[in-house]
Amino acid sequence: MTRRSDRLNDRQGDLLERIADGDDLSNPESAPLRVSAHALQSRGLIAISKRKGFFAATITDVGRYYLRHGYHPENDRPSGWYAAGDSQNAEELISRLSKTKSGTVRVAEPDEKTRAAYRGAVYAARRSGLVPEGQAIRYTGRSEGDIVVRLLDTDEDADTDWYRIRQQARKSKAENKKLPQQDLSQLLIDNPAALQVSPGQWERAMQFLIDLNAAAARHDQEVRLTRRGEHAKLGYRIGTEKWELTLAEEYLNSRGGPADYWEIKSSYCKTTPTGKLRLTIGAYQGATNTHTWQDQNRSPLERRIRSIITDIKASHEEAARKAEDDYRKHQAYLAEANRKRMEERRQWEQITASAWPQAQAMLQRRTMVAALDAWRNAQDLREICTILDDTAAAAERAKDPHSATNLRNWCRVGRELADRLDPTTGPASLANLAFDVEPGADDLRPYLEGWSPDGPHQDYQRKPVEQLSLSKPWPSDWELGTLPLDHQSQR
Repeated sequence: MTRRSDRLNDRQGDLLERIADGDDLSNPESAPLRVSAHALQSRGLIAISKRKGFFAATITDVGRYYLRHGYHPENDRPSGWYAAGDSQNAEELISRLSKTKSGTVRVAEPDEKTRAAYRGAVYAARRSGLVPEGQAIRYTGRSEGDIVVRLLDTDEDADTDWYRIRQQARKSKAENKKLPQQDLSQLLIDNPAALQVSPGQWERAMQFLIDLNAAAARHDQEVRLTRRGEHAKLGYRIGTEKWELTLAEEYLNSRGGPADYWEIKSSYCKTTPTGKLRLTIGAYQGATNTHTWQDQNRSPLERRIRSIITDIKASHEEAARKAEDDYRKHQAYLAEANRKRMEERRQWEQITASAWPQAQAMLQRRTMVAALDAWRNAQDLREICTILDDTAAAAERAKDPHSATNLRNWCRVGRELADRLDPTTGPASLANLAFDVEPGADDLRPYLEGWSPDGPHQDYQRKPVEQLSLSKPWPSDWELGTLPLDHQSQR
């Protein structure tokens, strides 16, 4: 059975770093990774939101702890549970990292044995405290691609620099996975549904895509068929990323206005093709880097192939810059949120530390008041028992043995109760009661200025003082035989 604190496998470790870099897996292409994301969520490493139907994953404090230290904070295994050889490799690795100018070690195309050795060394370095104070060891290439290990300072600039390294490593992995060549012309013939055009424009649309693909190949771009059959779909590869591509013809509806997709597909709506083509390319539908080109009277799509490729390249580069900027902002947001959490905890700890002796003094005073009540009750009991003794003696002199016996029985019960109530003697005395009373949650609330006694956050269930369930640290014997319950509740 897998525990929350167990080590992640290589696939999960790579995914955790990917989410830490700002990828929320909301892109449709990331859908296959969401099963592993749920496994990370079950361990508390990431949080998943499905608000309004959109999937979004974000790393948690526990996840950042795992990346920084190499183990789950709940891991209770001893520090030396890694292999014995890993410790020696860890020392050698830290020494190499410290001697390099950039603090980086890179291994190109390692074999599986080398990968395993580096995995163990990085893990052992984190667990055995070999990483210098104020620095962190980061690692990529657990399962594929080049191995990159870096010793960096724990600040925002270093994290951003590591983000660039991670992105470049991912590109290298993707470049090593060459997509199979496609015969675009034949694929379009076999899958006509990929082109959303009328029969009169089909030849032109196919030739335009072939020309676009030939020109794009010189810039590491490519038109591809990503889905075949009745629901055939086109795509566009730029570098190592896969974008969506749609080539459609514009139609007019029966009212003479532009027809939408459903009007074109519906057999109940009359639409007329215009012969004008519209090309759309973007990371995914609705993305900010989606671009659309349309036929113009003096400038059909065929004459704009060069500018289309240039626009896509510029958009791709801008998306990369925006991703890095978003990552920097995300890191700044996390740092500010962490600063606020630390400040709130500091304030909470300070107020709690001040509230503790106040609540303790309040309980000590309440205990003394309860002791005073118990002592008075004990004294009153002893006094009445003395009177009852005198009354019993008078009954004996009056030749009424029944009344005398009955009164002495009541005296015996009264004195026993008085001994139990008396806070100065016996098992229930103050001598047997701890002076340093530990306050409960409700005891602290009046002194916390709105903070919760359970943690550094506001007390959303704040109660009026009269509704608080204050502790009763005195013995229950003090309350035996006292006044009725309705009177006790008012005390």
